[in-house]
Amino acid sequence: MTVAERVKDFGWYHTMDLGDGVVTPGWFDMRPYIGEYGIPDRLDGKRVLEVGTWDGFWAFELERRGAEVVALDLDDERALDWPPRRRPATFSDEPRGQGFRLAKEILDSKVERVVRSIYHATPEELGTFDLVFCGSVLIHLRDQFLALERMAGLSSGQLILAEEYDRLSSLVPWAVSRFRANRPKDVVFWLPSRKTWKRMVWTAGFDRVEEHGRFVMRAGKGEKEFAVRHQVLHGHKQ
Repeated sequence: MTVAERVKDFGWYHTMDLGDGVVTPGWFDMRPYIGEYGIPDRLDGKRVLEVGTWDGFWAFELERRGAEVVALDLDDERALDWPPRRRPATFSDEPRGQGFRLAKEILDSKVERVVRSIYHATPEELGTFDLVFCGSVLIHLRDQFLALERMAGLSSGQLILAEEYDRLSSLVPWAVSRFRANRPKDVVFWLPSRKTWKRMVWTAGFDRVEEHGRFVMRAGKGEKEFAVRHQVLHGHKQ
């Protein structure tokens, strides 16, 4: 079976170039947005953690820059955070992460995928990392601050965080979040303002936090295409 034929066996979250003209048909094509994150050009000798890897687009990109990468995610959909009224009545028996494993094989990657929630990720088990990378994950968690606290505990250097922010709340001078668990089309609990994200990162344990930038991410296909405003924050340990 060819690589192109094997790719068709899975649903893909990320669009990824696997070489020889094979590109996965993902919902999220992050390739146009790589430059928005402020990732160092070279990460040789650095140990990097990616939180919420899914198909592994960012993990493989970080490895391509020379890093030793550990990628966290969950295989069982039942283990994900679900608002009670959004929790599916039935779940697929097919484990998540099959796309990651196929891409890793094809790319001859050494990324280590660890099946674990960021809630339960500790330096005692995983060690510490020069860089922690998290993109569009916390928006789907009911306890965003606990996740950030865990990332701070795992970081010995820098955090790169990119998340959706609430435009309306960002117009007020206070750090606030809107409750959005009733959004009908996605799994979201809290939608923080830009100021709230920045304050949470600092409170979780990063000594210096700066806004690297903002951009609009476009994703989906055809009539289901949509756009999401993102804020990129860089957190630093002293």
